[in-house]
Amino acid sequence: MRNKLKLAGLALAVTFAWAGAASAATALTLTPIADHSVGPQSTSAPCIIAGTNCSNPAGFGFNDFTSNGSLSAYNMYSTTPTAVVADSVLGTPYTVGQITGIVGTSFAVAIDVNTTGAASETLNLFEVIVNGSVLYNYVGPTIIGGVSNNGNGYGDWTLGNISLAGLDSNDTVLFHANWSGATDGAESFFLFSAGGPPTAVPEPETYAMLLAGLGMMGFVARRRKQKAA
Repeated sequence: MRNKLKLAGLALAVTFAWAGAASAATALTLTPIADHSVGPQSTSAPCIIAGTNCSNPAGFGFNDFTSNGSLSAYNMYSTTPTAVVADSVLGTPYTVGQITGIVGTSFAVAIDVNTTGAASETLNLFEVIVNGSVLYNYVGPTIIGGVSNNGNGYGDWTLGNISLAGLDSNDTVLFHANWSGATDGAESFFLFSAGGPPTAVPEPETYAMLLAGLGMMGFVARRRKQKAA
């Protein structure tokens, strides 16, 4: 009886440990960009949180928040369609299908810093929230100010890599950014593809046709060899 209780307790402990590991967020990497290789967000990539002009694809909106200069902190969530969502208020989530249809299943987030020469601007937190749970995050505080090409629409930093592979197209995605020390303009957070356009997966019938075609090609090749011999 004692052995059974020990085994049951061990199984329960393993279950809780696995559940905790499964729910833990994957850490994102913050990487500086020295050139104009990512962007501009106004024409080539969809904004998710921005206080500037963004030419997003039809049906893909962003939180067009109002920048008020140097605040103690901005605590912004994404939203769609485009709207001004107040600080700390959750916006309307995207669907996985909306995002993957534009940037594919693998992508990163670019940050365009607009503060002029202020090395005090700090990224405190960034989260990718799927179905209400944090799937990816970056936890600061980390200085992101003091960049040389501020406010030009190109990314100064990237946060990645983010993958939505294996999720249902109707699953919900919300982005959350917390930063402080901005003194000029409005920062822009926008998505860009890290793995190219989405790849279509053939239906089972298509696989069957491909296999049948390969089989026929092999049969013909064998017949030709037999005739040649």
